[in-house]
Order: sequence, then structure tokens, then C-alpha cells
Amino acid sequence: MTGPEIENPVRMSVEVVPAPPPPVVQPPQVIARPKSRRNLALALAAFGLALMGQVVLSQSSGALWDGLVYFTGAILFFVALIDGQEVLNLGGKASRVRNWALEAGAGWAERVRREPVRAVLILLSFALAYNAVRLLSTKSGENSYWDVFGLWVAGAVCYAAAFVRRQPVNLSDWLRRNRTEVLGVAALTIAAALIRFIDLGQIPNIISGDEGVLGKAAASILRGDIHNMMATVFGQSTLYLFLIAGTIRTFGNNALGLRFMSAVSGTLSIPALYVFGRRFFNPRVALLAAALLAVSHFHVHFSRIIVASSIQDALLAIVSLYLLLSGLEHRSATRLAASGLVMGFHLYIYMGARLLIPLVLVYLVCLWFVDRKMITDNRLNLLAFVGGLIVISGPMALWGIQHPDDFMARFNQTGVIQSGWLANEVKNRGQSALVIMLDLLRQAVLTVNYYPAAAGYGSSLPMLDLLSGALYVLGLFYSLVHVWNPRHLLLQGWFWSTVVVGGALVIDPADGAYRILMMFPVVCLFVAIAADRLFDGAATLVSDWRPATTRTVLMSVCIASIAFLNLKAYFVDYAPNCLYENRPTRFASYFGSTLGRLGFSYQGYLLGGPVVFYGVYDSMDYLSGGVPVTDVRDPLTGPPTFINPDRNSAFFFIPERVGEMALIQQVLPGGSVQQIYDCGNLMMTVYIVDHKVNS
Repeated sequence: MTGPEIENPVRMSVEVVPAPPPPVVQPPQVIARPKSRRNLALALAAFGLALMGQVVLSQSSGALWDGLVYFTGAILFFVALIDGQEVLNLGGKASRVRNWALEAGAGWAERVRREPVRAVLILLSFALAYNAVRLLSTKSGENSYWDVFGLWVAGAVCYAAAFVRRQPVNLSDWLRRNRTEVLGVAALTIAAALIRFIDLGQIPNIISGDEGVLGKAAASILRGDIHNMMATVFGQSTLYLFLIAGTIRTFGNNALGLRFMSAVSGTLSIPALYVFGRRFFNPRVALLAAALLAVSHFHVHFSRIIVASSIQDALLAIVSLYLLLSGLEHRSATRLAASGLVMGFHLYIYMGARLLIPLVLVYLVCLWFVDRKMITDNRLNLLAFVGGLIVISGPMALWGIQHPDDFMARFNQTGVIQSGWLANEVKNRGQSALVIMLDLLRQAVLTVNYYPAAAGYGSSLPMLDLLSGALYVLGLFYSLVHVWNPRHLLLQGWFWSTVVVGGALVIDPADGAYRILMMFPVVCLFVAIAADRLFDGAATLVSDWRPATTRTVLMSVCIASIAFLNLKAYFVDYAPNCLYENRPTRFASYFGSTLGRLGFSYQGYLLGGPVVFYGVYDSMDYLSGGVPVTDVRDPLTGPPTFINPDRNSAFFFIPERVGEMALIQQVLPGGSVQQIYDCGNLMMTVYIVDHKVNS
């Protein structure tokens, strides 16, 4: 019997088929327009520079180096345009032939591709600066230099634009949060401006011989006698003289037109120092330092005259060193590039930049041992500083190379070594050079709070008043103790380099406080730092008031006391008493201004010997506007025969020679007599004759 048929199970194999992949969603097509534009810009820059190089070579057989410069720039842009691997993959074996130089080149090319606009602007700035220098080297005589100036400005603008970083700032919100501080600084700046601008042409009431030299040089620019603004005259940069010429054109050949730029620079130094002090210390130190600078009799005086350009040295030192240190701390190429530009521009104002540039180099070397990370983090950023310095300083560097004696004229005249003064003193005193140099250093240091600020001022006080002088010593010590702090290291370098180079290495440092005015902002910071530390100590001992209130009261009393001492010393004790310069210098100023009011229809006759002579004091010609003068040095023994009949006559007598007027009246009777007094003392007698009326 057979049972039901049992169906053998069938082993079924199921083939697992993977699910089809989801459809690939293609991203929307991105138009590579920015990259195309970048490549187009790089290609145009490379070809344009190469073409310029070829044009230069084809037009001038002596322009090999010029062509090389253009071709180098073209190659750099070409490398940035092509794929970096084309530079490294030589023969397809990049791993074998790669070296550090090529890697650096590829890295540079990548940076250029990421920031092509910056690269183009930087190279363009160097090309413009190079062309400015080359064009300047071809100039001579009566040529116009405005084309060189235009290239120089364009190069600086391109370099600055390459490092501009647009950061959105809500100005209204920032002002609202800092309203009290902004208003305080604005009020302090306005007060400083009033102190410096009110009666600017009358306090001091005469101009000195040095002021006359600068005024006469600036006036010669208006006459077309000086064309090159990228040069120096007796060590003074001509670009600054061009700026003064502009204010003289506006205000006239007088003290106001001559001194206006000094007052502007002195005023701007106050907010600049506040920003410096606040950034590197605290608002209290910033306010104290800026307030002292605003009312300081020393700073006020040199803001109201134009002896040398030390007041501009102080301002530009604050700005350039602020940008330098804040750039190092922020790791900011923008700030360091700006510092290089400002420091390079300083070369076109006065001598301080020739000290600041070596100071920065020494500071960076010292900073390597104090805070090495700050240097290593800023390796590329420091190149931005150097680049800015090179771009803007090129024309003045060329002038310095071609005219070293004029470029270093002031150093050569006043330097103890260059002038031969030190060698003579060693012989005369019988002392070693080291002993004499140490004595000069002592004098330079004590100029701040001991020796009167005599040269260019005539004050019986040193730079600092009694209260500030005491705080200065404490602040200097405090900063020295903290010299390993990069901020205090900069202050110490700024202070001592100026004291040594501008003080100890020049003749009679005790007499020339104005020569080290560039470091006066540091002195103000020392005073403020010491006062702030003392106020902190006093505030913790007072239990009746809160410490912050105590500090505020102490600061207010300190600022008020310093302001009273300084403003009284200058405007009450000094200005009304005719203490600015000596008798011959004061006579020359009165002479020039009086003759200038008479005008070119007159001929001036100076009977000033043996006290004052024409041609010694340029203030005469500056204030008179160039009215012709005859110098009657020897006493008259009879009626004069030298009178010019074609002009009216103005005879100027010192009191010792006024008796000779009778001889002149025999020839030219009927004139008018004026007596000019200086602080109650008879300065001169003027006999004025109108020839038309007389005839």
C-alpha cells in the first residue's frame, strides 16, 4: 500500500537584488564667474607687466634693470595664475624634486589665488613706487615734481587699500556705549585746541630766527624757487615746507601762517595719546597722560611755534608705534602695514623717523627674547610692515643716498662726534671720551625735570612742573621694573633711544630740550602710570568712600593742579614778559613785521650795528615779504648818499643810534617817527618818509 505521495520539498533559492541607488541629485550648476574674473585679472596683470617690461627694454638700452623688475612681477602673477602643481611636478616626479623654495612658491601662489585683488594692489603699489623713484632720479633743476608726487601717493594708496579690512561697525551703538568717554576726550581735545590756537600769532609775539628760516623756505616755494617735495633743505624735509606754504598762502606771511601746522599737530597729539594709553594700559592712565600733554607748558609752547618740527615727531611717533604694537598684539597685517606707511611718511616731515626705524628693528630683536611667540605669529604680518615702509620711503631714501650731507645736516651740525666737538672736548678737558659721554647722558636725562628748557623757549622751568616731575621719576622706575612686558619694553626703547640719540649725542643737551620732544608723550605716560598706581594704593585705605570714587576725586585734583601749574607758568609768568629769544632776534622780528606792513613801495634801511645786522635773521625777509633792505652797519658821519629815490624810505634805528636820525632828516625832512616798545623797553625808532609827499 502506498501512502499518499509526499511531495519533496523544493529548496528555493531567493536571489537578493540590491536596491537601485537613489538618483544622484546633481547640485545646481555654479557659474565660476568669480574664479574666471580672478584668473582674468591675474592674466591681464601678468601680460601687462611683461609687455611693459618689453617696451622699456625696446625703448632704452640702459633700462635693463627696469625691464627685469617688470618681468619679475609678470612671472609672479603668471605663477599665481597657473596650477601650483605645474611648478612642483617637474617631469612628473614631484616627490623627488620638490624642495623648500618650490613649496614656498606654491604656497605663495595659492595665497595669491585666494586673494588676487590684494596681490594685484601690492604689486601695483611697488611698481608705482619703483617708477616714482626712477622718475625722480631723472629730475633736475627747474623740473616739476608733481608727477613723481602723484606716483608716490598712488603707490601708498594702493598699498593701504590692499590691507583694508571692512568690518561692520554699528557706529550709533558704539557711541551710545562709549558716550561718556567720547565726550570726555572731545572736550579735552577742544580745550587743547583753544590753548594752542587762541592768539597763535601773538603768543609768542615775535618769531625766532629758526622760525624765520623755515618761513623763508616755505615762502620760496610759493615763489617757485623750490620744486622737489621729496627732498630736504638743511635737514628739514621739503614736503612739510610745502604744507606750511599752503597755510602761509591762506593766512599770509605772518606768525599765524607759519605756526598753524604746529598747532594742528600739537592738538591731534592729545586724542592720539589717549588712544595709545587706553589700548595698552587703562582709561585712567590714558586720561591722565592726555590731560598732562594738553596743558603742559612745554608742549603748549612748541605747539605755538615752529622751531624744527619736533612737535610733529611726537605725534607721528605716537601713531606709528601704536599701530606697530597693536598690530603685533592683534596679529594684524592691516595695522602693521599702516604702521609702516606712517613711519615712512614721517621721513618726509622731520628727523624723528630716522630714529624710529632703527628703534623698531632693535625692539623686534629684543621682543624675540621677551615674547618670541609674538614674533613668530607675526612673521608674514611683519612683511606687511616692511612693505609699507619701502613703498612710501623710496623717494626720500634715494635723496638720502644722493645727498647724504643735506639729509643728515642737523646730525652733522649738532652731533658731538660728526661735528668734531667730542674730539675737541677730550683735548681741552683732559678727560676720556667715556667720561664726557656719561656727563652728556646725565644732562640729557635731567633735561626732563631739572635743567630749564632754554633753547627755542627761554623758560626757567624744565619740561615738567613740580608735581609731574615727582610722578615721572616713580613712573620711569615702575616701567623699568616691568621692562619684560612688551608694552613697557616699547616705552623704554622709545624713551632711552630719544634721550641718547637726541640728547646725549648732541652738543649741550641740557640746553636743548626741544630736541627730545619726541619722547615727551612717553614722559606723560610715566607720570600717569605712577599717579594711577598711587591712587589705587590710596583708594584701598579709604573706608568712607568707595575706591572708584576716591580714585576719581584724586585724579580730578591731580589734573586740576597740573593744569593750574602749567597754564600759569606759560600764559601768566612767561608769555607777557618777552622772554622768547634774545634782543637781536626780537628786534629782527619787529623789523620784518613793520616793514612788511609798509609794503613794496618802501625801501628799508637798518641802522642796527653792532647789535643786529641784516642777513643774519631770515625772519626779517619772511615777515617783510622780501621788501628790499639796505644794511647801514657803520654809524653815519654825514647826510646819507645811498638813499633810493625811486622808493619811499623807512629807517630803523636801535636806541643806541637814534641820534643819526638828524642827519637823515637833513636830506629827507617831513617824515613821521614811530617808537616801538617791547615789554616797556624801547626796541626801535622808525623814521618813515613818503618821497611823493616829500617832493
